[in-house]
Amino acid sequence: MESRLIKAGIYGLLFGLAISILFVDYKEVTQVSNSEYVTTYKPIIEYIVSILRFGIIGMFFGIFIGWKGYEKKHKSQQEKSYYFPFFFAVFLVSMILMVVFNW
Repeated sequence: MESRLIKAGIYGLLFGLAISILFVDYKEVTQVSNSEYVTTYKPIIEYIVSILRFGIIGMFFGIFIGWKGYEKKHKSQQEKSYYFPFFFAVFLVSMILMVVFNW
């Protein structure tokens, strides 16, 4: 199971990085007047950190999907586990903190 979760995490990270490179803006264009625009570029470290942030979120989604796939494939008589509610609570709290602090 561990190797399956590691693979799912790596694939999720790579997919998250690829998607974030496509959608994270590295510049901001503001219109000053009718025909004049001002372009402001983000500092490189800020751009890299925002890409890594979305990549890590993708990694968590990948791990979650890999874990659920493993559970579905190897469903047997198991004890009740509280991994899913705990994972969901931590993920939800971290997303709320990111929104509150504008990360």
